[in-house]
Amino acid sequence: MEIFKLGDFMHKIRNLVFEGGGIHGIAYLGVLQYLYENNMMENVKRVAGTSAGAITAYITSFNLPFLEVKNIADSLDFKKVPQKYDSKVIDIIPHEVKLYLDRIYGDYACVQRLIKNYGWFSSEYFYQWLKKQIENQFDKEKKAPPYTFEDFNNTSIHKDNRPFFDLYVIGTDISYKASKVFSYKTTPDMEVAEAVRISMSIPLFFEAITTDDSIEASAKVKNIYSDGGIMRNYPINIFDYPTINDKTIYRFNPQTLGARFKGHTKYKEVNNFLDFILNLFLCFSKIQQDSYNENTQDIDRSIDIDTGEISSVNFNVSPGDEAYNFLYSQGYKATETYFMNK
Repeated sequence: MEIFKLGDFMHKIRNLVFEGGGIHGIAYLGVLQYLYENNMMENVKRVAGTSAGAITAYITSFNLPFLEVKNIADSLDFKKVPQKYDSKVIDIIPHEVKLYLDRIYGDYACVQRLIKNYGWFSSEYFYQWLKKQIENQFDKEKKAPPYTFEDFNNTSIHKDNRPFFDLYVIGTDISYKASKVFSYKTTPDMEVAEAVRISMSIPLFFEAITTDDSIEASAKVKNIYSDGGIMRNYPINIFDYPTINDKTIYRFNPQTLGARFKGHTKYKEVNNFLDFILNLFLCFSKIQQDSYNENTQDIDRSIDIDTGEISSVNFNVSPGDEAYNFLYSQGYKATETYFMNK
């Protein structure tokens, strides 16, 4: 068996993989800053992620200088991400009627959305933000939005003809009860913004996304998608295949570097429906964490980030505040420690 020295790995990173983790994804900016500062992004070809990791992967895929990556990430207003009222509800229901219904039923729009779209909060603001950032990377005179995975692979329509990194986004197909990889190879006609929106749609917390799927069936069918973390929160092995490996060693790709969050098992009281949803989702993640902890190869190619006591769904965070700075710093320190120990 050939042994791959991780010392050589520092300058041979071809693939980056980011775990899901809600607001903890801010820490990935610290990871990326370290990689850029130490010229470790020069050979990267592919990026993949789930949920918050998919957001990081999608921004990273633009192949921009680090400060531009950070500016895009910081333009997302986390406080607006869980939306009670999206534009459709606001347009349909007069303000006075909305207030009246809220007094009677509580969060009326959320209850209605839960019944109709299987989720409490809307992700419409987030979806529009995704589309805007993508549009800024394309020459609209050559092709108008929306932009698909195939478009991400077509350098001729990018601004300045800049090549993107190959992007892989993980979702969960509720209709087929299966994990789903969105990429230019598997779903070339899929809108990238929609795929990333799907990947971060925490089940029951955010609305599920219903879309046509012409890949799985000869005739188009309606498929319901939800957060990729339900089944594959940390897709560290997504590039462990001979068709992608530059050099295959027992189907293990030593040129993949992953970043993930240390799991903290602790008591969290359930006081309401949203608390129950989040605890339930963390149960899914715990099963996957246990599997990861048993695989020494995956541990060796993963940066573990300690996020302290900050909740993954604490969206009351802004660039420069205490929580933001802590997560950012933890990502940078964890990456620095990882390479110092190799």
